[in-house]
Amino acid sequence: MANARQPTFGTALMAVLAGGAASAWISAAFLGLAPETSVEAWAILTSICGGVVVKIVLRVLRYEVPLAFAAAALMAGRLASLALVQAMPDLGGHTIPAFPTYGLLSSFPSLVLSAWLVQITAGRGRAVIY
Repeated sequence: MANARQPTFGTALMAVLAGGAASAWISAAFLGLAPETSVEAWAILTSICGGVVVKIVLRVLRYEVPLAFAAAALMAGRLASLALVQAMPDLGGHTIPAFPTYGLLSSFPSLVLSAWLVQITAGRGRAVIY
């Protein structure tokens, strides 16, 4: 961690997991409403919804992150996951139970990238004095 005002990687990962879960659940709900569409058709909207959850989790922990950066971190993770599945199709077969739109092995680099992006863009709203 380069700056004491930034969250730890674990904190950023926890926020990304919460945002990713919300994004996946919203995507699954949208697919239930319109089954003829694909998961990627809803990618931008669900990433924004997941970004809102990331922002809320970090705000509860007294960190600030712009909504655009939180949503962009989730979108970048999703794009990295898609690129990995395109390069190695065998990785995308198994899903994580709580994340219906994430593959088991392809989601690890996605979550690491998203958490790192959230970590470097988030900061304390006010200095905490111990």
